[in-house]
Amino acid sequence: MKRIIATVFAAVMMLVCMVSCGKERDPKYIGKWEAADLTVNGKSESNFLGVPIGALFRFEMDDKGKVTWKSAIDNKVIQNANNNTEITWEETEPDVIEFTVKDTTGKNDTSTMTLHYRDGKLVIEENSSAININKVEEFTEVDAEALNAAASVVQNFGITQ
Repeated sequence: MKRIIATVFAAVMMLVCMVSCGKERDPKYIGKWEAADLTVNGKSESNFLGVPIGALFRFEMDDKGKVTWKSAIDNKVIQNANNNTEITWEETEPDVIEFTVKDTTGKNDTSTMTLHYRDGKLVIEENSSAININKVEEFTEVDAEALNAAASVVQNFGITQ
């Protein structure tokens, strides 16, 4: 009987250690982030269709490795970006993190995005484009009417440039 109790106690202790010793995440990444500008072919823009880039591209990263999209657009399609989607992050090497976007319905393939940490900012680079993202205490307030008008144009006409 003592052996059984000792074995159960040892198993519980190991389980507690595994749960409490989860992967530690670098606090420099934890918090709110919003885009400062978009650079395409060497030309930097801080607005898209009259709306600040930061209103379109913002998210929050927590210490458990979860990313939550926080768009300021009051639009069903964009506001539902977190529905049926699980976004996680992890540091893959010093100053490099990877977002993994998983469709929880299984309809779409899992995708990843690499972000580089430079000078206190996160940068997403692809081909000749880059999105520079600042860490913020609070998300920037935006003109909701202009923002929703721009979102409708993008949604209805598929404008991407």
